[in-house]
Amino acid sequence: MNEITPLLFVLGTASLLLSIKISSAARSLQVRYGLLDGDALYSDLSGSGRVLRSERYHLSGKPDYIIKEGRNLIPVEVKSSLAEKPYRSHQLQLAAYGLIMEEIYRTYVPYGYIVYRNRRYRIELNDDLRAEVLSALDEMRRALIRGHAKRNHSQKARCLRCSFRRGCKQAL
Repeated sequence: MNEITPLLFVLGTASLLLSIKISSAARSLQVRYGLLDGDALYSDLSGSGRVLRSERYHLSGKPDYIIKEGRNLIPVEVKSSLAEKPYRSHQLQLAAYGLIMEEIYRTYVPYGYIVYRNRRYRIELNDDLRAEVLSALDEMRRALIRGHAKRNHSQKARCLRCSFRRGCKQAL
């Protein structure tokens, strides 16, 4: 048992330091973008967050943050661009994270935040938005099966960051 005690101490200390780092990053985000007070449960801004997976929807993703506001778990997606209104694709991305989180954490996710360089938007994850995500997923899967999935941009930087780049015959 004496050999296990130092290991448990090291693991406990590492866990505490990671928790402090996530909370500190979340506080910085909250102050910078005026998010409501909440505890950060998850962070992927450094790329170190685990992939969240939904078996039900065959969907996976990594939100930038998951914060807890009251009893709610809230996905937060941080974008580097400016926006006068939230982009629809970003809203769908946020709603997809909500669906994944609901399965993993077994709780309803009522809204999320998209944070742009100039402002933040609270996005209600209503039934219409959820249905649009599921419809888009079905459409993408049908296009993949039929071989009709095509690259929809000509931006090299976007292709370089794409997780499908290795197997893509249309990569720039």
